[in-house]
Amino acid sequence: MAAASIVLTRLSPLRPWIPAPVRRNAAIDIAAAAFFGLWGGLTTPFIPFMGRRLGASPLEVSVLIAAQAVVLLLSLWAINLVRIAHPVRVVIIPSLVARSLFLAMPLVRTPEEYVALIVVHFAIGQMGTLGYAQVMRAVYPDDLRGRIMAVVRVGMAVCWIVASLVGGRLMQLVDFRWIFASAALFGITSSLIFSRIHLPSVPEPEERADLRQIRRILREDQGYRRFLTGLFIYGFGTWLYGPAIAILLVDVLRATSFQAGLLGAVTSMTWLFSYYYWGRMMDRRSAAAAMSLVVFIGSLTPLVYLSALNGWMVQAAGVTEGLTSAGFDIGWIGAVLQYAPAGHIRHYVAIWNFFVGLRAGTAPFLAGVLIPLIGVRWIFAMAAAGTLIGALLMRAAIRRAPPSTV
Repeated sequence: MAAASIVLTRLSPLRPWIPAPVRRNAAIDIAAAAFFGLWGGLTTPFIPFMGRRLGASPLEVSVLIAAQAVVLLLSLWAINLVRIAHPVRVVIIPSLVARSLFLAMPLVRTPEEYVALIVVHFAIGQMGTLGYAQVMRAVYPDDLRGRIMAVVRVGMAVCWIVASLVGGRLMQLVDFRWIFASAALFGITSSLIFSRIHLPSVPEPEERADLRQIRRILREDQGYRRFLTGLFIYGFGTWLYGPAIAILLVDVLRATSFQAGLLGAVTSMTWLFSYYYWGRMMDRRSAAAAMSLVVFIGSLTPLVYLSALNGWMVQAAGVTEGLTSAGFDIGWIGAVLQYAPAGHIRHYVAIWNFFVGLRAGTAPFLAGVLIPLIGVRWIFAMAAAGTLIGALLMRAAIRRAPPSTV
């Protein structure tokens, strides 16, 4: 907390535009994000790569890619489990449990054990997204939320860059399982710091959700339905090529651990400027408008992989992926808040999560079946077509989006 407060001292350029009542929460958020960056940089870029190195099959690599999102299919059930809980606790408790599981990574010996641990980790950790949007709405002003969240993510990105570069080198010298276990300590610390976030007021418990209510929202909110339709098609394309990346790097391009880590570093270096750009665009225009541009940039990523001839050429995908992932990271929250009426935030988040989980639960496994039959290059070609179609549909949906209230 003390270290994070340095960025909000009287000498900081952040101080003039971050209101005094918000600064404490912003400092806590920045500190938690920095430790999250160390945790994520040492693990996330390497999860599918190391799974393949451990002997995971194409289908098992698909599971590793899909695990972080397919568990979101449980969101429509989980929303009732957490609907009366304090939003900060909804974020913290799942993340603490999930990250602690990585302490057991040195005990993993087989690809099956590795895949099982990763799946359970994500199944628990992703429950925290149901409370995160509520926390962000409660602690940051509407007209500054995008930029404050962007500054927080920039701090995370700096640590992610360092961790992914150092991690790539260390994993050439030390068994990756010990690196993953050590990284868990940073992740746990991040959760503990975030637990000190103070909400000005605790939101009233939201209504109990059921499938009829979810169907009613999708039927009556045509704007949100159109938005999700375009996003689903775009996202199906991105999840389709997800498993192909690790197989392309390991089997076709013979990339080194350093090149895999560098890809993650290029992505996170791109975050340094893209987070603030997207945050400012969200505040000045709308999250939906920002998301429309994000997906068009994202449709370039599979083309980079399709044309790559070695482990260095794929680094260009780090730029497009950095722009896209930063936009989604802060844009999805703003988009959900733009569409969701008061008292229904978790319902809209649960619907969002469900569709993310649905495409994650189908596209990567389809890729796992198709890769041995047609090869990884054709997967990227199919994904490029799908993402472009989804981007065009999303652009049409954005024209009918409600005015921004965030």
